[in-house]
Amino acid sequence: MTSTIASYICILMGLCAGQIEQMGSNGCVYERSRWPYSYTSMSETPQQQKIERIAQKYGVEEIGDELVAYWIGDGPDKSVRELAAYFNFQIVDIALRNAGIILDREVVESIAEKLQTDDARFTETEFGDRDVDLSEVKHDLVSYQSVHTYLREIREVEKPDSVKTKSQRIDDLRKLHARVVKVSRGTATQLIQRGDVEGPAPRIEVDATALCLDCQTETNLLIYLHNGGCPSAECSNHP
Repeated sequence: MTSTIASYICILMGLCAGQIEQMGSNGCVYERSRWPYSYTSMSETPQQQKIERIAQKYGVEEIGDELVAYWIGDGPDKSVRELAAYFNFQIVDIALRNAGIILDREVVESIAEKLQTDDARFTETEFGDRDVDLSEVKHDLVSYQSVHTYLREIREVEKPDSVKTKSQRIDDLRKLHARVVKVSRGTATQLIQRGDVEGPAPRIEVDATALCLDCQTETNLLIYLHNGGCPSAECSNHP
């Protein structure tokens, strides 16, 4: 009687955790690689498990370890937004390649971004005649909140406290400018393809200008920051 009750309890725990793989002599067998996560956090929601589920669906289970490595600084430091973009790029790239569509990285990144915006429907129709369902892929993409939850609650890792140097902050700003250029270029190209804008795609440049209030010198913001102030030798605040 005791062993029967124990078996029922084992089965119930497995069902709650969603980790029963097959029945065994003791009543149930758990998938060992995934059981620790369910055991340590029985209140996990499907959203918290989304990264694991999607990674398994597309055969990139190792991407979880990559996210952790990037997060804790074992390699290039990346924010959760950058990690979400990296994850989504991998998913879209795999979906396209499985349909025999091989595109440049920048194009795939643009598609992944559009699938999460109001341009998603137009992007889906571009591949409507190919063997890839981007409407399904769209639902497999993750937000940066999902990445943050996965890292902290599922993998239980914390990002080390660090204060970025001036050069790191300037580099972040440079990346932001590059992102604005990429999004602007993609939007312009899309509107031209749809016939909403005439002519060839324009050359797009995005620069922020710093105006020194002492000498009225205008300087590229990145140069201003890198220089530590106004670069004009005639300025009273020249570093």
